[in-house]
Amino acid sequence: MSPSESSSLSLFVQCLKQVPDPRSQQGISHPFRTILALVFLGLLGNITTLAEVQRWTELHFKPLKKFLRFKYKDGTWHIPHAITLARVLRKLSLADLQKAFAEFVNALLQETTLVAAVDGKTAKQMKDADGNPIHMLNVFAQCLRVHLASWEVHGETNEPGCLRKHLEELFTMYPCLKLLTGDAAFAQRPLLEALQEYHCDYLFCVKKNQPKVLKKMKQVFADAPKQKPQDCKVSKKRGL
Repeated sequence: MSPSESSSLSLFVQCLKQVPDPRSQQGISHPFRTILALVFLGLLGNITTLAEVQRWTELHFKPLKKFLRFKYKDGTWHIPHAITLARVLRKLSLADLQKAFAEFVNALLQETTLVAAVDGKTAKQMKDADGNPIHMLNVFAQCLRVHLASWEVHGETNEPGCLRKHLEELFTMYPCLKLLTGDAAFAQRPLLEALQEYHCDYLFCVKKNQPKVLKKMKQVFADAPKQKPQDCKVSKKRGL
């Protein structure tokens, strides 16, 4: 593990310390920060199941033990089981997790300008209390290939309203976010006006199924100067 990787991992663990432990203090076997770190690192490595997180931890236990605290009993190190990971995750607050991850990303990127896309997706394998599939609005930084934030949407038609509702939260977490992109569903005046309050540029599509809006836009931008967009480049000094 390189010095930069070691520094990033240490920083990551420090950011996780702000997430409150949702467990009672009785019968705790594994440190809460260690459980959070393992799950986050697994997700960053595109590991999608907790059983795989457990196996990944076993394979990389030696370097992980330098930064994370593990249970040591009867002369043996113990790694959190997948079932233990699941029990802890059920009690966690999504808002607390996103805030901690945002602090980590901001510390790594420092002054880097972020460009992100917004889109809604339905998690068909996950259901809400009423048994309906959970629909989530996601914010994704394309150049970094990193998911920044998510919020539950009650119906696809509410995606723009959901984004508008969480704009303050989004820009508080990521003040370096300067451009948002999205499909035609987000090309709504209330949302675009709200984005201007946060000094954020936006790039949203307008399709031919909105002929009046499209016609007016062509008239407004008919004489606008044209230029090629700059390539999106991210500093890799301390990149993700």
